[in-house]
Amino acid sequence: MNGYPFLGRQAGAGVLLALLLAPCSAAALTAADAAGALAQRCVAIQSPGTGEYYAGSLNLLGTELLYRFRGVPLSGAARFFLKPAAPGVFLLTDHEGKYLSSLVPQTEVAAPAPGLNTEWRVTGREVAPGSFQFQLQNRLTQAPIQKEYLRTDWVKTWWGGYPVLTPVVEKHFRLVAQSGCRTYPEITSNVRGDPSRLKGSVSAPVRGVVDAHTHITSWEFMGGRVMHGAAFHRYGVPFALDDSRRTHGPNGSLDLIGNIFVYGNPAHQYDTRGWPDFPWWPNHVQLTHGGYYYKWMERAWLGGLRLTVTHLVENEVLCNVQSTINPVGWVGANSCNEMDSIRLQARRLREMQDYIDAQYGGPGKGFFRLVTSPADARRVIADGKLAVVMSVEASETLNCGARDSCTVASIEAGLTELYNLGIRGLFPAHKFDNQLSGAVLEDGFINIGEAISTGHYYESEHCDEHTRGKAMTSGFPVIGEIPLVGGLLGQIGFTPHYEGHADHCNIRGLTDKGIYLINRMIDLNMIIDLDHLSAKAARQVMDIVEARGYSGVVSSHSFMADAKDGSLHRDFQRLLDAGGFVAPYNQGAEGSRNSIPRYLAAVKKTPYLKAVGIGTDMSGLGGQPGPRSNAASDPLVYPFTSEFGLIFDRQVSGKRTFDLNADGMAHYGMLADLLQDMRLRSGPEVYEAVMQSAEGYLQMWERAEANTTTRHATPR
Repeated sequence: MNGYPFLGRQAGAGVLLALLLAPCSAAALTAADAAGALAQRCVAIQSPGTGEYYAGSLNLLGTELLYRFRGVPLSGAARFFLKPAAPGVFLLTDHEGKYLSSLVPQTEVAAPAPGLNTEWRVTGREVAPGSFQFQLQNRLTQAPIQKEYLRTDWVKTWWGGYPVLTPVVEKHFRLVAQSGCRTYPEITSNVRGDPSRLKGSVSAPVRGVVDAHTHITSWEFMGGRVMHGAAFHRYGVPFALDDSRRTHGPNGSLDLIGNIFVYGNPAHQYDTRGWPDFPWWPNHVQLTHGGYYYKWMERAWLGGLRLTVTHLVENEVLCNVQSTINPVGWVGANSCNEMDSIRLQARRLREMQDYIDAQYGGPGKGFFRLVTSPADARRVIADGKLAVVMSVEASETLNCGARDSCTVASIEAGLTELYNLGIRGLFPAHKFDNQLSGAVLEDGFINIGEAISTGHYYESEHCDEHTRGKAMTSGFPVIGEIPLVGGLLGQIGFTPHYEGHADHCNIRGLTDKGIYLINRMIDLNMIIDLDHLSAKAARQVMDIVEARGYSGVVSSHSFMADAKDGSLHRDFQRLLDAGGFVAPYNQGAEGSRNSIPRYLAAVKKTPYLKAVGIGTDMSGLGGQPGPRSNAASDPLVYPFTSEFGLIFDRQVSGKRTFDLNADGMAHYGMLADLLQDMRLRSGPEVYEAVMQSAEGYLQMWERAEANTTTRHATPR
């Protein structure tokens, strides 16, 4: 069974049906509800007119070939497991795991692999109060399964009567609940208990965590040829998390960005196998394998995650670089254009929500809900579900890269489009300087990207008296030795030169276009993320924010500059004083014990809720916490019971079992384990700050929405 994991894989079809239909009385149940409730059920198909069951003929090897309605007992009927592929569309798999298929109308056979020929649109009709029959229409042939027979009707006469044969074509059938089906392959959440414990009152403070920096759809960024592993796939986990050889080549030979970023060696090799083996990935070190499969996200939600901000991410320059140095892996790639990529990822999130709904019985029944306002989020969380906010983290934001044609009019049009897509947050700059703002300096490979994007390497100056700078490397003495990277340097034609000190800051701040963007974001009550902005730009954003009395500013994953002495920058305190929100980079129980108090001390200086979130940045080319240094002597003990009363066993994905003590946060489902580890080992003040973070984020967002200023401000 692929339903909610707390029922266990052995729950019967009747239990699942009761779960899915519980909110609806028989009188209120619609045909669409009834069809949706077929998800994860085991059924036999019966003709209502003849009582015959759908069954396959057997060849000499005992394999079912052609399916027909036959005069067999129920025990001889074919049993099918119904796995949703999309809303209203199902895969029907038999006892061997083969797919009911049709390539020719009214001819159904077993197929070894899924495709359009194995997808069936299932619709219901009510034949009596609370009783339904169903049509199964093949999506390739557009023809339904049908049963043709001659019905015998008796015509009465004064001397007795005579039979009349009437041709009947049935297209709606009874689906009879069965047991013993071979379930469709799926990852388990390995959580037991009653999820209604997660529900609450919409007027009560939210208890739980915000992850302010995720990248759920990053498998589609950089052409869809860098990150392997999707959060969902219409044909399930065998296709969502398949062998990454498809993306990364044999032994990861085409995983150039991942191998360079982690190992400094584009020729690094690894075992690419995915479902069901997972011998190497996911792990907490790798950067180019997705960690957000929806069942992993389900475990995180059950473990205390209440709100997540997912950043639609793109880097047009690195995308084009990857296509240039890896043309073999670029066949059929997505567009590198940032707005195209954002549109695609927004569509994927809506498809993901619909897909998850379908797995649990129909519209609105899944745990994953996109929200566009804090009021929406509170309603979703009170209903015991996960609220998901869309934001954008891109280097050529709004197609305003240094070489783009970017105007105030195009900024206005782009920002309006993002808002209408449901996006409520934005980074004015990411890795590279653009026509809106300067970015935080980064050495090495990213500086090469800066040169490709802008025509120059990062240009620096000594930082002001409040800001700790960075050391920048003249030339590329190590990375330049990598052959492919060396080729890029040759194309650029020059190398950077920096004075030999560790106090470099970007000379660029907000441009006039950037000032316009910040003001328009405030007009729309959007969330401004200061991470990745140059120190000068962050100061200028805060000047505008303070002038307009605005609270919608965040630091979502620790990319703001520090003060000279390593303490929090004064602009960081300004962010918090304005009513903004902080979510430092995820460090696990051990690191959080030291890092979160640093931020919490700054929050305590404000009148706002003492809340600090986390920013995992998983699948955004960001690594995750490994096992605690003392995990061997003081492990997290399984099973454990969360503060919400749910019981968590080790997470099992196919043939691999994940344990926080050995694997760290290898995938997003391990966030539940990490939160429990924090509960036990980070100290009560740290844990409370994190468990109040969803509420803290919502209060920040509500203050932002309440802002009604209209006069645009400029930096001081």
